[in-house]
Amino acid sequence: MGLIETDETNLFTFESFAAHEFYTDVNRALVKQTLAHLRTQEGDKPLTIVDMACGTGAVTRLIAEELVRQGHSAQLRLVGVDPSAEALRLAQKGMDELHLPANITSDFIQGESEDLPNLVHDVDAAFFCNAIHLVPDKVAAFKQVSAILAPQGIFGCNSAFYDGTYVPGTERFYRLWTRRAVGWLKKEHPEAHLSREAKAMAMQWLNPDQYIQALKENGFTTVETQSTNIEISLDGWRDLGQYWLFIEGALPGVPLADGARALEIAVYQAGEELGLNAIPRTWLQMVAIKQ
Repeated sequence: MGLIETDETNLFTFESFAAHEFYTDVNRALVKQTLAHLRTQEGDKPLTIVDMACGTGAVTRLIAEELVRQGHSAQLRLVGVDPSAEALRLAQKGMDELHLPANITSDFIQGESEDLPNLVHDVDAAFFCNAIHLVPDKVAAFKQVSAILAPQGIFGCNSAFYDGTYVPGTERFYRLWTRRAVGWLKKEHPEAHLSREAKAMAMQWLNPDQYIQALKENGFTTVETQSTNIEISLDGWRDLGQYWLFIEGALPGVPLADGARALEIAVYQAGEELGLNAIPRTWLQMVAIKQ
């Protein structure tokens, strides 16, 4: 994906947003839906499960907890892959604190999505949560996932940045939030200018049918999709507005610290003006099985 980690981006992480209960709930539902297919696989052969773009390991821990709940006796290897060394350090710390059974082991590897075929192969299940929208070439990404999966391997993927994610009537919140953030910047930091050249990463949004088609054209036979409405509090939106990739997308070219502050102040202004404490968003959940 070409994410560039710096000391500055390490100050503006996804971790606060990922700690919210609504985020845990939507990802736990995807993990359960995906790993339910593992139950149909007979025998106690060792299983490998990969969490791509694992970040600080929020979803990796949900995977581990679901595997414990399912009561697998087989050897289970969890592999988290992410470009950020700092995120992986936090992910390993969080996994160590779970005190998993001896048959479940975890490895966290620094790498990009294109490195995957060199890192793992014949994987039983792979997850790519809340990140597919950041990938410019989604077809290439699905090909890479298919390449690392064993036959009948399972792929769980979701996003709240796709064509269909806005609950009707909520668009005005996003417009007002951005407008108020830009207004605050003009007043408090007139030297900060939005860049017309700086391009947010890969904001090509597909609709559910386009995702299904792309998966089926790249090695997956069965694709289950589900749309889930999630209420996200203003505090949740504030925390998303502290994440460097979101800041770059909403306010390209603005220094991260200034952008984070602008989005934090503006989200509450927008909520107050519209009389809203929470704004619903539709998550797209996808589970695909390799032929």
